[in-house]
Amino acid sequence: MVEETIFSQQIAHTNNKDTTDVGETKSPVKASLGVSEKWDAREAGREVAETAIQNLTRPPDFFLLFSTIHYEKYGGFQEFLNGVWDVLPKGTPLIGCTVPGFLNNYGCYTIGATALAVSYPNADVVLGVGKNTKRDPKNAANQSAEMIKKGLANSQYKNKFLLNIVSGPETWKIPGEGYKKIVDSGFWSKFATLAFGISQYLLQKGSGREDEIFEYLVQKFPEYYMILGASMDDYRGISNYQFFNNKVLTNSLVNLGFATDLDINVCTTHGMKRTNIKFEITKLSKDKHIIKEINQKPAVPELLHILDWPEGFLNEKTMYNIIPYYPISFKRHNREVPTIMPGFLKNSIVTPSVIDVGEVSILTISGRDMINSIKEGLQNFEYIDPEFGLFSTCITILTTLGSKINLIQKEIIGHFKQKPFIMFFSAGEGTYSPERNLTYANISFNTAILGHSK
Repeated sequence: MVEETIFSQQIAHTNNKDTTDVGETKSPVKASLGVSEKWDAREAGREVAETAIQNLTRPPDFFLLFSTIHYEKYGGFQEFLNGVWDVLPKGTPLIGCTVPGFLNNYGCYTIGATALAVSYPNADVVLGVGKNTKRDPKNAANQSAEMIKKGLANSQYKNKFLLNIVSGPETWKIPGEGYKKIVDSGFWSKFATLAFGISQYLLQKGSGREDEIFEYLVQKFPEYYMILGASMDDYRGISNYQFFNNKVLTNSLVNLGFATDLDINVCTTHGMKRTNIKFEITKLSKDKHIIKEINQKPAVPELLHILDWPEGFLNEKTMYNIIPYYPISFKRHNREVPTIMPGFLKNSIVTPSVIDVGEVSILTISGRDMINSIKEGLQNFEYIDPEFGLFSTCITILTTLGSKINLIQKEIIGHFKQKPFIMFFSAGEGTYSPERNLTYANISFNTAILGHSK
């Protein structure tokens, strides 16, 4: 086991930072991956931390941690974090979350944990946290933003990066019926529609509201480069967790703020293409999360008519096997973004993000389009020699490609060579840069790469 004492003589150096002036010769970046496939929570925590830091020569300046949901039943996430802190040097800034799967230099995993440990003296690091994200997304964003601003207020480094992890959507439990993505009952669908906002406020169930949080953060930090991912479980949308230092959180936003002399870039790409199937969203709920009417008719029957689907076609099976592959493209703040339709309430369609009325198109995508999309994204980073990278990517891409996901890994390794990266699958994702503005989209690749200019 790698013990904390390995770094004991170097901790003062870490806390005091490197004395090299900004603009002088750059220090080497040390970044390393950890992985564990152990089922026991505490043992997995120890192993993922151990393997992440064993190749470092100084303590990590931050530690990013991603885990599948199964540890909820195999010891619990507090035990999982306790295992990490059995190994990780005390005081290391740590954030992370539960995910349905992850891909890194070693492979693709749907059970286990992974971590990225980064050690680089020419940087300042600070964490942020905001609570009650579904109840009050603006307040959650403000809470974390104040922590980031205060922590980096005196940083000399001009290049700023923000990793944002938000609690993702959680499905309601309908009395007598359990967790469902399709509500056929007129009574319960009417109740759910009326109670949508109340449910978010009281129970913190429903959409993750990560798109709203993202917009607030961009307003606070217009000069930053950002990447966003929403945490989730194994695609059921029942529970998800966020990690903040040694705490396990729910319904929270956790951020990593990073000021550095490294070059930073981010971008969002997707392989979706328009079809000639178009319709107009004519009526929304007050909170703009539920489509009530399409072409001035009840939304669900009209959608079935437009797609030539028979009555009764929508069920829990088609929600997993078919509906994700019929995303819609809508406009929000004059930006056209793709989204899936994650839930149906009798005659209404639930959307994962705030939307506007107007014309939309049904989109189409293939596995080849997805692979080409990651290639397209990496072309935006040709001027950077990567030191490490992060990708937030829709879970639908993992379920679509299956074993072919190795083709995505091959493309990324071809760009990163031996440098570490983590792609964590998510329930809502996006990027922001001062050049490209904000993009929030489903079924997309969201890429952040930090390194040195070639």
